[in-house]
Amino acid sequence: MSISHTHAGTTRELGAFERTIDLYMHRNPVQFSLVAEIDRKVSAQTLARALRDVQARHALLRVSVDRGAPRARYRWAEGPVGVETAAEGTPWQAVVAGEQTRPVAPEPGPLMRTVLVPAETGSVIVLTFAHQITDGTGGVRVVADLVAALDGGGEGGEPIPGRDVPPSQEALLRALDTEAPTADPPRAEPMDAPGELTPFSGRAPHVSALALQRGLTARLADRCRAEGVSVHAALCAAACTVLHRAGRTRVRVLSPVDLRRAAGLPDAVANRFAGARTASEASQAGDFWELARRHHQALERQRAPRVLQAGSEALAQQPPTTPEEAEAMMTAVTAADIQITNLGVVEAPADGRTRLTALWGPAQTTQLRGEHVLGVATVGGRLRMTELTHDPVAVLLPDMATVLAQRCVEPDSPSS
Repeated sequence: MSISHTHAGTTRELGAFERTIDLYMHRNPVQFSLVAEIDRKVSAQTLARALRDVQARHALLRVSVDRGAPRARYRWAEGPVGVETAAEGTPWQAVVAGEQTRPVAPEPGPLMRTVLVPAETGSVIVLTFAHQITDGTGGVRVVADLVAALDGGGEGGEPIPGRDVPPSQEALLRALDTEAPTADPPRAEPMDAPGELTPFSGRAPHVSALALQRGLTARLADRCRAEGVSVHAALCAAACTVLHRAGRTRVRVLSPVDLRRAAGLPDAVANRFAGARTASEASQAGDFWELARRHHQALERQRAPRVLQAGSEALAQQPPTTPEEAEAMMTAVTAADIQITNLGVVEAPADGRTRLTALWGPAQTTQLRGEHVLGVATVGGRLRMTELTHDPVAVLLPDMATVLAQRCVEPDSPSS
């Protein structure tokens, strides 16, 4: 199958949020990887063929970013998604770390690449996306479509080409019919000083990974329902508890909010997210479920559609115009001790001969000094955590798992 376009050249301008990310990426590469484990051995040729099918369905998988215009624009890229093959048995953690050392150039595109790692009984596929084109949830859509395409083996007719590049999230949020605010928008927790950038040097980050057992994953979900909080809020509380124990008096958590779920935006392989920040003090770390409720309630306030719409419109009215302005904005709004991106329960095709057995990520760094970037995904009844940092806290993931296990069994009944 060849990918072609009925029109050549550039497509739409990047939206304000996409442009902010792109300007930040002039000097600070931001790309994330998803690690898909499948129960079938595939060749590089089979993977490349399936990727071309997926690429044909999603317009932003076949673009580059043209920075030559007054405002950056997406330009159609004719090339296929690159496929590299690692030695059989290579730890995927090493592949992910290496992916963070190689910036994805804005041109010639496409802004995605893959690494195939043959395994003893299956395959591991590392998909890396430049952040100008999509977020973690969009990446999951690509993984699901890839599993389905691998099942088809590239046969069964040509896939229907994806439509033009999806609209920017500003355009979609602007069109929402939200209630007018009756009072000032709720304020996020005070966040203190902005973050500090570390010049990109190509140094590989430390990668940690841990999967909860199915029983603990199920108990965690049940207990969170009983306590009236999200699993994400419990993860925030667990991370704060561990970092407080390590001596931090105040912990700030950055949580990307999926606008598809929070504001009903249509699903697409595109950026559809906003940042929300919560915080805790060491004095609050004694009551775990109360701490989780604080995070849950603060996130709910920031997830309100009208609040998301107002924040988007503010950026659209005064977007950064230089890399320096984008850096100043990003270090102010994303400063945190830990970022937690939770992709939730990932449903992959289960009726074919290719099965997704595990998903790790999203795995990324953003060049902020002291950052801990944690990606979470649940597949096959197991919650998996992947952390990238240049300043490892060796016990972070194991201690988070221990905290969650303890708080899910004692006491037996929900807090009052």
